[in-house]
Amino acid sequence: MKKVLVIVLCAFLLFIAGCGEQEESKPEPSEQKTTVDKDIPKQDSKDEQNQGIIKEPELPGAVLAMVDNYWKARPQSGLDKADLVYEIIAESGITRYMGIFYHEKADKIGPIRSARYYFVQLAKGYDSPLAHAGGSTEALNMLVSLKIKDLDEIYNASTFYWRDKNRKMPHNLYTSTERLIKGAKNKGYALVPLIGLPQGTKWQGDLQEKLCVDYSVGTYDYKVYWEYKENRYERKINDNPHLMDDGTPIKADNIVVITVKTKDIVKDGIVLSDVDIIGEGESCYFIDGKMMKGSWVKKSAGSSINFMDQYGSPMKFKIGKTWVQVIPSINKLILE
Repeated sequence: MKKVLVIVLCAFLLFIAGCGEQEESKPEPSEQKTTVDKDIPKQDSKDEQNQGIIKEPELPGAVLAMVDNYWKARPQSGLDKADLVYEIIAESGITRYMGIFYHEKADKIGPIRSARYYFVQLAKGYDSPLAHAGGSTEALNMLVSLKIKDLDEIYNASTFYWRDKNRKMPHNLYTSTERLIKGAKNKGYALVPLIGLPQGTKWQGDLQEKLCVDYSVGTYDYKVYWEYKENRYERKINDNPHLMDDGTPIKADNIVVITVKTKDIVKDGIVLSDVDIIGEGESCYFIDGKMMKGSWVKKSAGSSINFMDQYGSPMKFKIGKTWVQVIPSINKLILE
């Protein structure tokens, strides 16, 4: 009788152990959910960046450059290599670019022009060396007060630039990412990585494959067009494709349009723009042929500019290149 009881007890214990093993082998519901990373873009394009592959940076740290956009300065060089480009009115409807380079080298960047104080405030938020040629009085003072990693061709870094003899001054000053990295190291500036924008894969918004940003003032006609084609946005200035001097067209993966308080001021007989880049305002995002609305905020010169969706959460972007069009009024954004 005792022998029978022992056999029954052993069988029961084996059954319980087996049940326990089966239960432990089942993944928890939360584990099943984490097997799909919704923040990794789908690989649905031959373009490396559109495949969701984050390229290793070719530079040891990010560098910034002020690039001329007067009509005599076109075609420019290097803007197609920038991770991020800001376009803001500098004077009388004429815009200027600040390109941020990190993932791709650029053998020629320019024409390099002067800085404005609101670009200096933007640069401070990235804590990276800024390439420029002089600047407005406010900008030059702010470069010092904000302790910008300054690479000024006029005052302290001329050896890291060159003049193209085939173009006329002042639209013939150039540099390269290699020279800017050398300049930064020569001055003992710490090189820091570009902190990328938050990334996503799916966007819900209104279908909007074309947009126009109108910077025209008086008789000066200047309109920027972006059109979504083959998974990217192609850029035009007025009716012409925006090409670099080597024939490369400007394309982007994300277009951001933000409204910033702007007014004209007269300094030394020149009409300059006064732009409140520290503050907040409306924003529109164009990604994957869709438009979404939201807001932006930059709390101080030293803080980053943050882009939010309509719910106040950080906006997520497609991996790739981003252009930020800064306008004084949402009426300057024309949807076609």
